[in-house]
Amino acid sequence: MTHDNGAHGEPHILVIGGGREVPGRLRAAGARTTFMCRLEVLPSVREVERTAGVHGLAHAAPVEVWTELAALLHARDPFTAVASFSELDQDKAAHVAQALGLSWHSPETVTLVHDKVAMRERLRAAGVDATHNAPAASADDVVAFGDAYGWPVVVKPVQGTASSGVTVVEGPDQVPDAWSWAATAEWADSPDVLVEEYLTGAEFSVEMLSEDGEHEPVTMTGKRSLPTHCIEVGHVVPAGLPAAEQERVYAFVRDMLDALGIRRGGTHTEIKIAEDGQLRVVETHLRPPGDDTPDLVHDALGVDMIGLLVDQTLGRPVLERLRSGDAFDGTGAGAAAIWYALPRFPGRVTEITGLDKARSVEHVVAAAAVVEPDAVIAELRDSWSRLASVRAKAATVDSALAAARRGAELIDAQMEAVPDAEEGR
Repeated sequence: MTHDNGAHGEPHILVIGGGREVPGRLRAAGARTTFMCRLEVLPSVREVERTAGVHGLAHAAPVEVWTELAALLHARDPFTAVASFSELDQDKAAHVAQALGLSWHSPETVTLVHDKVAMRERLRAAGVDATHNAPAASADDVVAFGDAYGWPVVVKPVQGTASSGVTVVEGPDQVPDAWSWAATAEWADSPDVLVEEYLTGAEFSVEMLSEDGEHEPVTMTGKRSLPTHCIEVGHVVPAGLPAAEQERVYAFVRDMLDALGIRRGGTHTEIKIAEDGQLRVVETHLRPPGDDTPDLVHDALGVDMIGLLVDQTLGRPVLERLRSGDAFDGTGAGAAAIWYALPRFPGRVTEITGLDKARSVEHVVAAAAVVEPDAVIAELRDSWSRLASVRAKAATVDSALAAARRGAELIDAQMEAVPDAEEGR
């Protein structure tokens, strides 16, 4: 697909939400960017002075207000594409693109991806994944589900991110706290709660790019998570599966993307290979992976995932470059991993120590703090509870993982006790 250039002679991209580093990459590729986002997202919009405009809307503004503002802006300075690189307000992006006659995901697809109840219903109907789940209007609904389908179960927000609000519940006595947290989680975009079967087995993510309804894998990432709140503490690229098993996973994810109506863009899909060999979807996302996974992919394989997404946003075909190998620049080390240092107890972080020591470990290429100074960490309940990350690259999966973990072990934090820290952040 190609786009006509805007009134100023270059592509003009309407970015819904913040987008982290991707809008800057779009500008570096010769595009102009205009932002529409919630007011609370404005502080995270990068390089405001280099944008064509930044427009903030109230959290409660209905979708009609978003589309009317977008239409007004489009009439004055036409957009060539709509893009959204994080979950927040992707539903608005879908309606805006539809109203402006520009390509993006359909409103139905965004609803299916974001609403985990709707996603499960569609995947069951399509014969892709039969995992049981149900909305939980109260803690009693969770108990009833666990009694019917077996314990443990997973309780989480219907719409959420960063593992916020997610708890693996072993039995009825743990339900009230888990349900309450899922209904009030800081990084959830809905108070609705979901309960579903707990899937045992190895966890992975699949990074794919789609174009005109075809889906091409970039790679498969191995994941390591804590058991109770499913907080990810490590990732490795490649996943290290045998080729035949990896292809089976890719075929499964393609079927899932087809069932959800995904035809374009980058997707990040979390799956488990259950103990009986069945493939199960944990969830999928219409965005690039987080936790520095694009850096891992480049370190290991020599492919620039974000660059490919930028090219696609600008209307340039990318799938053939992946299939032919032209997207791989030859710099890949073979494997790359990231590991997270975790706090030893709750409190206020006054200083993070050991970053320089971590950087000195053989094969380590980066070590950085995750939390802000003076952050209050109550307990390990979401991705923002982690202290620091260490990234390593090496010739083998085992070597990369070992280096990242060794670096993370050298990092610690000075913590100040905070009364009632479990209520603060």
